[in-house]
Parts: sequence; structure tokens; C-alpha cells
Amino acid sequence: MSMSVSPLSRPALGAALCAAGLLLAGPAALAATSGDSANAGATSGATSVSTSGATSGAASGATPGAGRAANVTELDAVQVSGRAKKEQHPQRPATAVARVRGESLAELHVEDIQDLQYVVPGLYIQSTDSNDTQLTIRGVGDGGGQTSGDQNIGMPSSVATYVDNVYFPRPGIIRSLTDIDYVDVFKGPSGTVFGQNATGGAIDIHTKGPSFQREGAVSVSYAERNTSKLTAALSGPLSDSAAYRVTALYAHSDGAVKNLADGGSLNGYERKGLRAQVLLRPSASFELKLTADYGAESATPARVYKSVADSFPATARKIGATYVAGGRETIVDDVTTTAAEQGGVSAEANWKLDGGYKLRSVTAWRHYRYAPHYADELSVRIYADSGTAVDDSTFTQDLRLESPRGEFFDYVIGLSYFRDNQDTVAHTRYASTDIVNTYAGNGFKGLDIVRNGHLEDEMSSAYGRATVHLNERLDLQFGARATYSDRDASFVRLNRAAFDSGDLRVHKVLPSASASLKLQINDDWSSYLSYGYGRKAGGINVSAGAAKKAGLDTLLLKPETTRNLEIGVIGALVPDRLTLQADVFRTQVSDFQTQAWDDANATSYLMNAGDYRSQGVEVALRAQPLERLDVVLSGIVNDARYTDYRRALCPPEITATFCDLTGQRVFNTPKQVVALSARYNWSQGDFKPYASARYTYRGWTYGSVDNSASARVPGYGLAAFTLGVKRPGAGGDWDAALWITNAFNKLYYTRLNGGSTVIGYVGDPRTVGVTLGYAFR
Repeated sequence: MSMSVSPLSRPALGAALCAAGLLLAGPAALAATSGDSANAGATSGATSVSTSGATSGAASGATPGAGRAANVTELDAVQVSGRAKKEQHPQRPATAVARVRGESLAELHVEDIQDLQYVVPGLYIQSTDSNDTQLTIRGVGDGGGQTSGDQNIGMPSSVATYVDNVYFPRPGIIRSLTDIDYVDVFKGPSGTVFGQNATGGAIDIHTKGPSFQREGAVSVSYAERNTSKLTAALSGPLSDSAAYRVTALYAHSDGAVKNLADGGSLNGYERKGLRAQVLLRPSASFELKLTADYGAESATPARVYKSVADSFPATARKIGATYVAGGRETIVDDVTTTAAEQGGVSAEANWKLDGGYKLRSVTAWRHYRYAPHYADELSVRIYADSGTAVDDSTFTQDLRLESPRGEFFDYVIGLSYFRDNQDTVAHTRYASTDIVNTYAGNGFKGLDIVRNGHLEDEMSSAYGRATVHLNERLDLQFGARATYSDRDASFVRLNRAAFDSGDLRVHKVLPSASASLKLQINDDWSSYLSYGYGRKAGGINVSAGAAKKAGLDTLLLKPETTRNLEIGVIGALVPDRLTLQADVFRTQVSDFQTQAWDDANATSYLMNAGDYRSQGVEVALRAQPLERLDVVLSGIVNDARYTDYRRALCPPEITATFCDLTGQRVFNTPKQVVALSARYNWSQGDFKPYASARYTYRGWTYGSVDNSASARVPGYGLAAFTLGVKRPGAGGDWDAALWITNAFNKLYYTRLNGGSTVIGYVGDPRTVGVTLGYAFR
């Protein structure tokens, strides 16, 4: 394979969209309207009563209709009624979508993006810090990271993450979920709607927006291990045509891993964030929302030993190291620290045009910096101040035209542009002591292995999605997106296995397509049949020093292709008491892109890991057996297995170079996940007490792409309980709650790295805390 493809001129579409977006967001175009607030804001989802008592129709700005049940799983909802066909968003895919309201996230203490997996079965998130987060949905997603802190920037995610209609290429920077309206998790290929980096699905987060009525909220939490969180939000009018919203966050935790060397605590964090929004509505036909945000996090992520090999004690004695294994303890002389900051600005403009048409423009710029100092998890100095520093800048522009709804033919067409510039500097710094050669081998003493990577990622796309209302009960949906992807990269490795890749470039037109039939069986039941297809851009290795020996072709990855077939049904088993949503799916992935670890060169690298299929069934039951008792039971059974993976890297326990993993389970994919939540509320004079509980069980999974038995992450179940009381008042509402997470103090691992010695990350123990909040209006 040639490393240099004949140069093509950059598409003019990118520049045109940039100019168009800036013009459309400007004050000169005040002739048009306030359309939808979001892709999924006015959706085909069912109007449902959430546990907080607010309807999703009101929350999304849509008007409830009648006679149309739809395909959104309201995980915090218990009643489903229909929505008129004219209110359905024509861009909404007819596949399973799980929605969680912000009120439920707060009450159930789902405060980190990683915690979403405990309320949305089928979603799997591995996250050690803001730069090292992998998402999978139904087994399709990111190809896995390493516990080394050496992440490879050359592979895009297969699960797209959006916040207020802005694409976030690095989902780990969304650490704290603060002032959230709702979160939608789209399952299955969603490239037509969310872009070509959504072959596995999408996470669509919407924060609360400015209000023309004065309102605000403040919340203070404190828990064990000096864990605290303070959030505040204030919103109101600036004038008759302008409103604002300001949200602030501060959070801190000492961490739950004890360092026996000095008695200190590790695995903690400190987070700060600020978001400001201004909504301008000069006329009934136009609105412009301007947003600026900034966030920073410092953390002490700590790996622990799960088990050690028979040879490890002898090695430890040679270098004078002590260790502990099997719990939330470690013995280290140096602490791993990470620091990240991110922020950006965006402008979303909505017009309502003549004839019922709507036009939307979203323009955004974001910047992200990450600086790690990784230690060696030993009580003696082998290396320190290692890791991969990242500097990332992105620009996005989306321009969308929506036809009038309620006609025989509804459609959405659009153009989008994305540009990402990333630079990385990775160090593996060994100490200048004799024990380094004893531990790592001759030649490592005082060595600093440096890897410099650069990546420019540019995508321009045109897309469209249409709904044909064949009759009152049957809809045909189809859509397509064509994306021109142009990726340029370079990689230089110094001081060991020296290598300079030169300029690398891959460019390709990547298609996405979808088609579905939606049938309204009767007033209470509906069903759908859908097919989705997507291709994700090929990767470029931007940290692989082995290419000098293995050949330059190993630096390029083929595009990843995903196909999904799904059948689903939703309806009321008992009207207003018990609803059911169920779907059966089968997903096929070809040329799966993943990340592996090169032990000889001490670096991660990218690879195509053959083909696999993921198939299973999802079920969600929402019940209201008593007037004040809401219960949600949801789960997934997913059998994800490699169908063609004959030259896989062997796990550490096998000495061969390549192994055949065909027929074995795909890593990062539990076979079964079950989530149960319940909430009961009652009245006691002027007070409104409530109690809630949630329990999630997830089965075991392989933690590394080589299916190492030593890296097998055991299954575990987590329970959380809340007992609280609200006191409504004329000026505002008080809310006080006592809560407990991991109530049964389960020792569980979130990520493991296999081998003769197994090391990884452990979850937090039982945590008891209190929260006091006040919301005013």
C-alpha cells in the first residue's frame, strides 16, 4: 500500500459552510424563526410522565398529540401516550433510543458520563480520565484503550457524542453531567443523523437552556472521602427579546485508593466548570442562542494490582519493591496525576421560513488540552512523568433545512463540516538508577522514549432524511449521507526504535444510509423494522514505532463498516399502568478498528481486527403498580462474537505470535445487563417525602482485544438508594436527601490489563452522602 495518495484539492464545501454558518448566526439575518431546539428535541418519542412529574412533551418543547406511540425508551418514565404524526421529527431514526431525564440523573446520582452505563443497558463505557474514554453500544464502538496512558489519536470513535447539537470528538471531557435537561442514547448505526463517526450509535446530551422567567437552583452535596459537589444555575430575562442562563460547578474527591507508602488517598479529582448562554428572540420567526463554556479537571487516577505472577515477588525483591494486590490499596513512591482543560463557543440560529420551512445553523469552536504525569505503580522509581500530552482544536458547522411537517412527504436536508487539529507529545521516561536495567532490561537506564504525533482530520458531508406517510398508520423512512473524509498525519519516534513516518494521508468518500418502516398497529401499540449502514474513516497510526520493521502499510487502517437490522415494538400492556418496549437486533461489523499494545516498543498501535457480529434482544418494562410508585425494569442479552479473526494477537498466556479468535466473544461487551429502578413518593403535610432505588448487574467481559483470560473483567452488581424530602413553597422548593451508592460495598474492576501480573482500575466502595438543594422561580 502506498503511503502517499495523489493530492486532491481541499473541498470548497468546508470554506463555504464556514462562511455560511458565520453569516447565518449573525444579527443581519433576523428575518426568520425559532425552530426546534435540537435534533432530538421534538422527537417521535412518546410523551411520557417522568418520575419528577414533568412530561417529556413539555420538556422538549413539543405539543403532545394523540394516537401515535413511538420508539423512545423513557428510562425514568412510566406512562406512554401517543404523539401526532405531524409532531414526529422526520430526522429521528426508527431504532431503539433510551432517554434519561436530568431530574432522574441527579436523583440517582448519575453524575459522570461513565455512570450512564448503569441506567442504559447496552451502553458500555471505560474511562480512566478525561483523555482515556471508550464508548460502545451493543458491542459496537471504540476499539479499546490501554491502561498505560498512551492513547492513539489516529482512530475516531464509533459512537458520536453531542452536547447541545455540537459534536464532541473526545467524550471523556464531559465528566460531570450538570444542569441537564435530558440525555438520549441512540442504538445502532446513526450516521445519517449524527455523522459518519456514529456507526455504533450516538449519545445526545441536552442541557437546560435560557428561560424568559426568572429561575435558578443551587445544590450542595457532601459524602465520604471528602467528596463534595456544588452546582448553581441562574436564568432569566435580559429584556423582552433576550434571556440568559449561567451554570457553575465545583466538585472534589480525595479518592478511594489508599497509598500504603504514605497513608494518602488516590483516584481522586477536582473539577471546575462554567457555562453561559444567551438567547436572543427578536421576532417570532428567529432566535439565536450563544454559548460559551470552560471546564478543568485535575485527577490522580491510580491503578492497582489484581493479582501478581509467581515471578513477580522475585523481581520485586531484586529491585527492593513492596506491593499489595487484590483490593483498593497500592504502595507507590510517585503519584500519577492528570490535568485537563477544555472550552469553546457556539452559535445556534433557528429560522421559521414562509410555508412552514425551518432552517438551522450550528457553528462551534472547541479547544482541549491534556497533560499527564504517569508513574509506574511501584514503590521504587523505575519511570515517572510519562504519558501522552494532547492539544486539540476543533471547528464544526452544520446547516439544516427542514420541510413542513404533517404532509405526505417530510424531509430534512443539510450540509456539515468538521475540522480537527491534534498534536500529541508522548514520553516514557526511565529513571537514571541501576534498578531500571534490572527491571526493564539493559539500555533503559535514563532513557526517554519520545513520540510526536500530528493529525489533521477534515470532513465535509451532505445528508438527507425523508419520511413518507403512506397512510394514517404506516410510515416509510429513508436517508443517506455522503462524507468526504481527508486525514493527514505524521509520527516521529526518538531514542528507541527511531522512526519518522513522513506525511501520511488517507481520503475517501464514506456513505451512510438508513431505511425503516413504522407501523401504528392501534392507538396503544406501534412497531418498526429498520436497517442501517455506515462506514467510519480509516485510521492512521500516530504512535506506532514498529512500522520500521513491519512496513509502512501497518500505519494505515481500512475503513470500518457496520450494518444493522432491527425489529422493535412498543405499547401499553395495561393502559397507564404497564408499558413494554422490546427490540431484536443483529449488527455486523467488518474491518473492526481497535487498539493493541506493543510490549516490545512500549507503545499502543491501531489495527483492523477482522469481522464480528453482535445480536440480541433488549426489553424495557415501565410500570406504575401504585399511584405513587414508579418502576422501570430494562435489560439486554447480547451475543457478540468474532466471525473472522484468524490473525489476532495472542494473549500473554499464549506464546504464539498469532491466534485464531474466530467464534470467541468480542471484548468490552457483557453478554447480559439488567437495570432496575423504582421511586415512591407521598405527602406529609407541607412536605413531599420520596424514596428511590436502582440496581444494575452487568456480566463479565474481556478487557483487552486479545481476549486474555487474565484481563477478564468479572461481572458485578451495584445498588444505590436515596431517601429524601421536598418542601414546595411559593418562592421555591427545598430538597434534602440522604443517599448511598454501591450500597453492598462490592469490589469491582472497571478495566484490567492482562498478563502474568494483572493490573487495572477499581471502582469506588460504598459511599454515603447528603444533598441539600433549593430551586427558586
